[in-house]
Amino acid sequence: MGDTKDKQIVIHEISSGGESGQALIDCYYIRQGNIYTFFDKDGTEKAGDIKVGEDFWFTLDELPHVNWTLSITNPEGPDKLAGKWNNSVDPSLADGSYQAQAGGSGEEGDANAASVGGY
Repeated sequence: MGDTKDKQIVIHEISSGGESGQALIDCYYIRQGNIYTFFDKDGTEKAGDIKVGEDFWFTLDELPHVNWTLSITNPEGPDKLAGKWNNSVDPSLADGSYQAQAGGSGEEGDANAASVGGY
């Protein structure tokens, strides 16, 4: 049988938008069928029952005054996502996009672990 652990699809690149989007690096999704759950970089669930093309809202513990809006716009297979984001820091400057991808086990020392840097 295959690996039963759900894969983390980690946000590894903020490809456009304001500097505040860097706070999303290392946040991740877990996919269950066509539904996703979103977690912060510490593994705390922030949103559930997420569907492609629908906006969802949350705050991050390290930035409790910032309201975030994300959506998945383009799933590229089961292990890669693209989406858009916005936040309340300055909505006109903080409108951007991101990419997320699953890697190896995510364990330290795993040569196939997901990259957290931009490509």
